[in-house]
Order: sequence, then structure tokens, then C-alpha cells
Amino acid sequence: MINLLKKNCRISLFLLGCATSASAQDSAKFTWEAKLPKVDSTFFYRIPVTPALSAKAFRGGEWDIRIVGDAGEVPYLLERKYRVVSEGDFIAYATPKLESVPGKETVIVFEPKPQMSLKSFGLRYSNTDVEKTAVLTGSNDGVQWYAIRPEFLLSPSAAVPVKGKETIVEQTVNMPVSGYRYFKLVIDDSASAPLHFNCVGFRNKPQLVEEKIKAADVKLVLMDGKDRRTDRFLITLPTALPVREVTVPISQPAMYRRDVQLLSIENGAEQLLATAVLCSEDSVNVIGMGPNTVFDSLVLKVENGDNLPLVPGNAGIWQDAYMLITKLEPGNYTLRGGAAGMRAPKYDAEFFRFAYHEQVGRDLVPEAPVAIDRPQPVTEAAGVFTSRWWIWLGIIVVIGVLALVVRGLLRDMKKEKD
Repeated sequence: MINLLKKNCRISLFLLGCATSASAQDSAKFTWEAKLPKVDSTFFYRIPVTPALSAKAFRGGEWDIRIVGDAGEVPYLLERKYRVVSEGDFIAYATPKLESVPGKETVIVFEPKPQMSLKSFGLRYSNTDVEKTAVLTGSNDGVQWYAIRPEFLLSPSAAVPVKGKETIVEQTVNMPVSGYRYFKLVIDDSASAPLHFNCVGFRNKPQLVEEKIKAADVKLVLMDGKDRRTDRFLITLPTALPVREVTVPISQPAMYRRDVQLLSIENGAEQLLATAVLCSEDSVNVIGMGPNTVFDSLVLKVENGDNLPLVPGNAGIWQDAYMLITKLEPGNYTLRGGAAGMRAPKYDAEFFRFAYHEQVGRDLVPEAPVAIDRPQPVTEAAGVFTSRWWIWLGIIVVIGVLALVVRGLLRDMKKEKD
């Protein structure tokens, strides 16, 4: 009987633990998710952060996003997107030494001139659909060679067509900063015929600008005022969004130049965010702000003075463009976030930025995020077995059983005593 008592005590403690752990897990649950297209092959992918995703994921100045797959959470890099304004000129090195062993390998040895430290070079070859593996080494005397990069992929998906030469492609090969006099690229030809090599060289530093993405077009609503010498327009966003800049097209008058202020409304008071000049000579009227900050409404203050009031079109709401870079294996994946108490994740992927950027080449566009369904409170008519009330009912039953056991135990002890 004492063993039975111990057993029932253990059951009651287990049930109490279940109730506590269920409550703790609720607080750590994600509140939204965005599905990704099914992944059919192992690869490094780019996942753009869409405006709809940013509305859910940007919290407290941080990106609260996790990639969750069939096997659990997947690390990623969060990176700004850049647009190439000028690719820079390609300058070929002096004719390199080229050796080819049919069915085995192609060896390319080149000497950068002028001598400089390299962190990348451009390899041009005839267009192909064949992928090759290669190894890069360096030397100061052309005799003793030292490792620079382990085996990596030469892939058409990572190459770009050369302008004016549609049959030639160029692939940038990145590497740790190296100051060797000679470099040797060994390409494995054991599985297919060799590539038709064109030249090797370097490209002057390209000019890049940070990309921005339009999050919304919003109507400007004129607010009440004493007169039209100073106009205030209310900009109500469709939802709270991170904002980097606002564009304001003006339809009338044809010629204008006005000082403006962009304001936020906090606790009923206006706070200055940015100042700018709207001018008919500018192709686009842009009001720039600081780093992405979340707003659900803004106020545009326009100083008309004695001039005719401006007639604005819809304001463009723009935000910084970001992307996630990650390696995914075949399977199903979703983006998730919104769990209470969880902040932006930090992964070891930061230390492998070079490898991630070198191998990324495909895009996965997420669906719009949706709320994750949670079980609703169950009414009395629904029954206890469809809610957590069954746990408490079980605890009550166990306590009742224990009371009966103890009562019987005391009765037996009393009989033995008598």
C-alpha cells in the first residue's frame, strides 16, 4: 500500500509539471509566420525582406526573424542590398601560363601587375552550363606554393555575361587578402571537358548605392489650419512600417520651391524628423530620414508663404532593402517571429560571410506573413477533453485517489494496532 501511495504521488507531480511546462511554452511561441517556396536542392539562397515581412519582423530597431525548417532553426546572414551604378573597368593581366592535362586538370598561373594585394580577381571563359571545382594557391618564387582557398565551385550561375561579348562570361573569385607574386588556379577536368579560358584580370572598384524598396503609396490628407500659408498633410500608413525616406510628387503649380518638415506624432505632440526643400527642378522630391524607424503616421508641414498652395500626389513610403542569405537543404521552410522575450538572433554565419556571398545565387521570395493560429478558450459545452482543464481535472482525481488510499492505510494501521 505504501508503494501505491508513492506511485500516485509521482503521478500527481508529473501532472503538475505538465501544466507548468505548457504554460511556459505558451510564452515562447511565435505569433506569425511566412512560408517559403519548397526547396528542392541544397544551395545558398537569397530571401528578400519584403515590406509585408518588415511590418512584422522589425521590432525595437532589430530584425526578429528566424528560418525554421523540418530539422529545426537555420542560421543566416542579414545583409543590405546594393545596386551597381558602375561595374568598374576590367583590366586583364599579362598572358598567364596555361597548361591542360586532358581528362585530369587545367592549371592557370598568373602574375598580377602592378604588384598589389588581392582579395579577388576576375576569370573569363566561354559560356557553358558545366560546373567545375577549383583550388587556389599562391607563391613568391613560382616553386613553393601555399594554400589560399580550398576547393570551391566555378559555376555559370555565379558568372555574368561580358558586355559586347555575349559568348563570354566573367566570374569573380574572392579570396582572403593575399600579397603573393604568383597565383595558381587548378581546375578539375576529371568529370568533363575543360573550360575554354579567355583571360584573367581585375576590375576597378565598382560604384554601389544602397537599395531601397517602396513599401506603400499613401494619400496626403490636408489637415485643418488657420490659412494656407502653412499647410499640414497627414500621411497615414496602411500599417506600422519601418521608414527610411518619403517621396512627394507635386502636380501643381508647375514651378515651386518650398521648405518642408517631416514630423511624427508621439503622445499627441509633433516631433521633428527631417527638413527638406521641395523644388520643381528636382526630378524626384525626396525627404530623407535616418536609419529605418517604425511609424504608423507622419505629418508633412509645407511653408507656402504668399505662394499658391502645393497640390501633392500620393506620397511614396520607402525603406532600406535587406535580404537573408542562407544555405538550405531540400525540404519545407518558414520564416517566423514575434515570440515574447525573443530578440534578433546572432549566428556563427557572421564569421563565414565570405563563403556565404561567394556561393549565393538563387532567390526565394516569401509569402505574406500570417498570424499563427492559437487554440481558442473552450466553452463549457465543448467539453474538458479539448482544453487544458483536463490536466486540472486529472490532478483533482489523483488527489481524491490519494485521499482514499491514505484513509484505507490509516484504517488498516488502526486494525493492526487493535
